[in-house]
Amino acid sequence: MSIKPPVVWCVGGSDSSAHAGLQADLRTGQDLNCHVQTIITCITAQNSKEVRSVEPVSLTMFDEQWQTLLDDVPPNAIKVSLLPSIEIVKACSNWLKLIKIYFPKVQVIFDPVMAASSESGNQLQQTDAGASLLDYILPYVDVITPNLMEFSALTGLSGELAIEDLQAKMASYFEASESRWLLKGGHCSHLDGSTDWLVDRNSIIGFASERLSVHNTRGTGCTLSTALASFIAHGYDFLDAMTMAKAYITGALKTGVQIGEGAGPLGRPGWPLQIENLPTIVTPNNPTMSISLPFAKMDLDKMGLYPVVDSIAWLELVLKQGVKLAQLRIKDPDDEYLESKIQQAISLGKEYDAQVFINDYWQQAIAFGAYGVHLGQEDLDVADLAQIQAAGLRLGISTHGYYEIARVQSIQPSYIALGHIFPTQTKDMPSQPQGLTRLAYYATLLKGVFPTVAIGGINAERLSAVAQTGVDSVALVTAITKAVEPEAATRSLICLFEMHSNTQRNKGGK
Repeated sequence: MSIKPPVVWCVGGSDSSAHAGLQADLRTGQDLNCHVQTIITCITAQNSKEVRSVEPVSLTMFDEQWQTLLDDVPPNAIKVSLLPSIEIVKACSNWLKLIKIYFPKVQVIFDPVMAASSESGNQLQQTDAGASLLDYILPYVDVITPNLMEFSALTGLSGELAIEDLQAKMASYFEASESRWLLKGGHCSHLDGSTDWLVDRNSIIGFASERLSVHNTRGTGCTLSTALASFIAHGYDFLDAMTMAKAYITGALKTGVQIGEGAGPLGRPGWPLQIENLPTIVTPNNPTMSISLPFAKMDLDKMGLYPVVDSIAWLELVLKQGVKLAQLRIKDPDDEYLESKIQQAISLGKEYDAQVFINDYWQQAIAFGAYGVHLGQEDLDVADLAQIQAAGLRLGISTHGYYEIARVQSIQPSYIALGHIFPTQTKDMPSQPQGLTRLAYYATLLKGVFPTVAIGGINAERLSAVAQTGVDSVALVTAITKAVEPEAATRSLICLFEMHSNTQRNKGGK
């Protein structure tokens, strides 16, 4: 039996050229394994060069589409775009208000289409409709995705505003609505490339990509917003979904097709699995979080089973069984024997010719000459990464999805840990379990670029399935420390991982 795909509702105009509009939405959703259902706001007569006519549907037909879909199946996400008249704007507002009452978890993405992105730039929306968008629609959307022209038309603010000034200038909008604003490209002249800025009352995050010199760019806004809705419908957290949508649009721009005499439509590149398409995560005060040189490389032949232990006794036990990659994680920073334990761990690593990482305590790891240090996302804001790199230490970094992977790729760490895969007993996690499907996506995304470590809730029964995703290493905690015979359990787990990883390598060779 086939798995039911998530359902995305797309509200917008029909494009007879199929370069943009609902036709682009349908192709995007299908490309991303979603079932797109459409609510048509208007019929347009257009081609790759011009928009000749726009005819709104009747209010009766508009309302009937909403009601008919609601009578059957609710959506997992909604994307709203072209609303051609004030009557359609008001009706859409009423339906979105209803959705938010009865389905409050359904996120709404609003792409405020006002003019075609064709060479003519023809107006698609009546003037009074555009002027009313924020009053009627903004209160019920989770993110609005205007381009430079649309942002200025909606707010009266210049698109040339410095990014740091945006929050203060947009304070009234944040008071009126919890909606985030994704300001697409052109809003920050001091950064090279194409940067989309995600702005809310508390934060500003940039998603930067290389600016591509391509001709076939029709439907870029439609595709980005529908991709965002699709990834949200699949259950991804918002920042992950935004990162994925940005990667998807880069791939789509690279694969655009020339159809017609004007700009052709974007390609449909499939699930974002090419790391070169991931955006770089930036902030106004930190254009890039990067290191000029990559961190020292891992010995891939010594990756495999990766026990994470909290004592020297446990570390020595696993190393004696043949483990070649391990981590000492001491949770109490006030442990009076902390430095002594770190020194002992380093010595054990050298004695057993193993790659031993120290969790968190990067200053002591540098001082005592550790093989490597493992940091979490919160540590990246305070650790001196350049000092760790200059000392020749390997660096492992924890990630919990596409956004954090994109955030750390410019650091060029020695490995990237992916988790948590299953619910874990060792610590409370702010993120949701990733599961095997997502893990396989991450492993494919990073293959050949960064070594990968799967971590979180992995036991002996789950290890085989985890290894089959193609990760380079599997981190375990309680599967060893709570085993009746931990020595035998460690040896068995080593063999089990090696057997499945060899099988995966053989498959790759074919």
